Amino acid sequence: MDKLNIDRAIGFLNNLCNEAWWREIKNFASSRIKRLERLRSSKCPVLYIGSTRNVRNRCRDLAGKRHTVFLALLALLVAGAEIDYGYKIVTSEREASDLEQELKEKYRRLHSTYPPLVEK
Repeated sequence: MDKLNIDRAIGFLNNLCNEAWWREIKNFASSRIKRLERLRSSKCPVLYIGSTRNVRNRCRDLAGKRHTVFLALLALLVAGAEIDYGYKIVTSEREASDLEQELKEKYRRLHSTYPPLVEK
């Protein structure tokens, strides 16, 4: 991820925090700034690992406040970052959940942390 795009994205959210009069928006945006700041030190292009029952619904969620990474992704896109996503189709919710946990743990073992936009 281009450091300039990360800085622009953080600037976008900082401006939102400074201009917003609604405390909840400020709190939400400031917590996403912390996630974006983790991108600066990341050497891996993976931003997020998650699972879902429905890929179409997940894409819709990512385009709205219903998903925790929405604001960070929006800020990156506004800053000019290009973001690709990939997915794997599995046969059950249990398999999806297990795969998500396995991928997060592999990432954590390789990088000593979770992906920048993942909290746990």
